[in-house]
Amino acid sequence: MKALHEWIGRTASAVMNGTRALRATTRSAERHYREGRRFRRDARQWSDERREGWVLAQLRRRVRLAAETPFYRERFRDAGFDPSGDFTYRDFARLPVLERADVSGRWADMLSPRVDAAERRKDGTGGSTGTPLTYWSGPEERGWRLSGQDDFMACLGLERGTRMAFLWGHHIDQRERERWRDRVRDLLLNRRWYDCFRLSPEVLQQYHASLSRERPDGLLAYASALDALASELLAGGLRATYPSRCLVTGAEKLWPAQRARIEAAFPVPVHEQYGSRELGLVASQRGDPSTSHALCVDWANLLVEPETEGEDSAIIVTKLHADAMPMLRYRVGDQGRFPSGSRPGAPCWTLEEVLGRQLDGLHLPDGRWVHGVGIPHMMKDLPVREFQIVQAADYSIEVLVVPGPDYAPDAGLLVERVLRENLPGVSIQVRTSESIPRSAANKWRPVMTHVIPAAVDPVAVAPSPAEFP
Repeated sequence: MKALHEWIGRTASAVMNGTRALRATTRSAERHYREGRRFRRDARQWSDERREGWVLAQLRRRVRLAAETPFYRERFRDAGFDPSGDFTYRDFARLPVLERADVSGRWADMLSPRVDAAERRKDGTGGSTGTPLTYWSGPEERGWRLSGQDDFMACLGLERGTRMAFLWGHHIDQRERERWRDRVRDLLLNRRWYDCFRLSPEVLQQYHASLSRERPDGLLAYASALDALASELLAGGLRATYPSRCLVTGAEKLWPAQRARIEAAFPVPVHEQYGSRELGLVASQRGDPSTSHALCVDWANLLVEPETEGEDSAIIVTKLHADAMPMLRYRVGDQGRFPSGSRPGAPCWTLEEVLGRQLDGLHLPDGRWVHGVGIPHMMKDLPVREFQIVQAADYSIEVLVVPGPDYAPDAGLLVERVLRENLPGVSIQVRTSESIPRSAANKWRPVMTHVIPAAVDPVAVAPSPAEFP
């Protein structure tokens, strides 16, 4: 029966692809999708030198098209940048970083005159930081973006039509799944959805029973939702018999403690993918996660670079196929760990690690601050299921902790002591909670601050004997 369902799913997928190729409104996007799949397959064994040459040629093409918009004409003029010349990666790095506020304030001046309004599609982010972003995509961008996601899943043995389960959904996607056409499409394509908007032990047990019966080949999930399911299974002394091929996490950072619990509760490896709604898939773990956690960049679609030289830096992304609304050197808002030798303006083929949101940190009244990326690593060996550190505008800190099975009061005291040593003079309160509030996009943010500092002088977390191992 499972083989029959997979045959139906693959056949339905092929028919839908053929229909998109014939329909006037989707024909162009489908052509770019197929081009993207072929290119990635053919370029898989290219040398770094050949990849650099191809990306630079594509970048020059995209920059010259961007120069046709009012926004980028002004931007290039102010930077003294000539888009018509054969510029280098070093020249490209002279362009200012594109901020979210730039896109929000001047999106109309960023629209390309080459893409007809009928071919533009309006979309938006879920607002993980509380500020949704509206952007426009064209058929070329949509085709290359989708082909990158499908190429990644195919590398894991999860071609369209294989039995897939999704522990997914928030206030945006939840509405999309209510349309009867989407439900029929999911049935034909062999997909089953499990809403992770509101979870409880009872709901997780129901999901576990259903997934045990369905035995999907792959399970794609929010990182924190999959961790919640894994924690529920481990607490009950259970181990899943699904999925049969692999797990994939997205939407949120997969922290080491979460990975450890997931690997203990499930029989297959977990692959992390990193992306955003406005960019699509940026990078993903394609190799064996037990030997390397590095993420391979989808360089055929995006140029990913560090903002500064050094190991840890803000992640900057350029869309190489943004036909309707060019986005050059866009600040994603996340911090990454880059390979040695990475430099601004030039493409990176891998990300050693995505560290978390760039702006989430804990501040001191004197202007210094501790970056939030280190906090989850400090918490990973404590008996807590989840936590959130929230700093109010007056610098005071409240730590919410969801206790694990072995939680004891002295664990809370240890959290408080470590934070006090690194944030002297700041009021800190630790309290337990049954759950951690999610963002507007239903994502877990381990560190949040409401402080608006006049100046930022980042400092590392001070080493201390009390620091968690």
